[in-house]
Amino acid sequence: MTARIFISYRTSDGKDKATALARDLGARFGDEQVFLDKDDLRGGSAWRDEVQRTLGAKPVLLLLITPQLLAATDASGALRIADPNDPVRREFSAALEAGAHLIPLLCDGVESPPPAADLPKPFDRLGEYTWRRLRAYDWKSDLERLVDDLKALGIVSRADPVVPRPGKTVRIAIFAIGIAVLAVIAVLGWRASQPAAVAPRANPPVALVATGLPGTWIATVGADPPFALTLLQQDSQVALTSEAMPIDNREGWASYRTFWLRLTGTELRDIRYRGKGTALQELGTPLTVDIAWLLYNGAGDTQIDSGNLHVTAAPDGRSLAGKLWSNGDQADRPIVLRRPR
Repeated sequence: MTARIFISYRTSDGKDKATALARDLGARFGDEQVFLDKDDLRGGSAWRDEVQRTLGAKPVLLLLITPQLLAATDASGALRIADPNDPVRREFSAALEAGAHLIPLLCDGVESPPPAADLPKPFDRLGEYTWRRLRAYDWKSDLERLVDDLKALGIVSRADPVVPRPGKTVRIAIFAIGIAVLAVIAVLGWRASQPAAVAPRANPPVALVATGLPGTWIATVGADPPFALTLLQQDSQVALTSEAMPIDNREGWASYRTFWLRLTGTELRDIRYRGKGTALQELGTPLTVDIAWLLYNGAGDTQIDSGNLHVTAAPDGRSLAGKLWSNGDQADRPIVLRRPR
């Protein structure tokens, strides 16, 4: 079977999200319907020929728009998507030529597609397509919305039943079922006339909008020195900000600061966090905060890393504890947020 779903991404910051997306879509539609280059290129196959063959079958192209997909540059500083040999550009161009259906997926750190005037051809056509979001902190709901889109485009889910055309045997079975249903309805009608006790209806879990989060928190990540951050809140939406934090004396940052100096010719002395997410609580469960964060240099003009913060509140509401996941390190670290005394 030819794959119906093709995932295109920039390896530098999209590989992990593409792998997770292929895994989850494979579970819903079957692995044979999802093409991901690192999994589906056979040993000894010509990469360009295999990708071209798959795209020529007019699949749905899922373009993961991560910060580096469009902004990555080569050694001379030129945009990689302006190079005809750039893999992402080749996949995008081949999909357009084959008439494939395109769904741009805006990932963490990308709020909207760049203006067409800022993009080289053929990426200046991105604005013609309806985009969806694919965020770490809202992965489940974003994935379900995408699955619905793919079903609407005719891709059959493993969970969708195959309904046979009603031949003679099927019609007989339907007739027999109809007689049985009428008998059941007659019995139920008699029972409905008899008095019966009404069982109490259980109340479903209610999602509550968490309160009491706005303000300053002191964060401790692993053994690093603590730092202050601020949480802002509007209904269930939460934003995270931090002031510039000095890192020139932090041992874990020494090698990266050396890399930064070689890359930019400037010292990296401070970093700052920015992020958006949700804060919700169900009856009988602790408050949960889930935020997709971005890490910038002290000036706030260059992204360094991204990841996810997932914490739950203590009963007194004065501390939050959980994990801080880093996409750059591909690992999580324990984090605790406490109200300053």
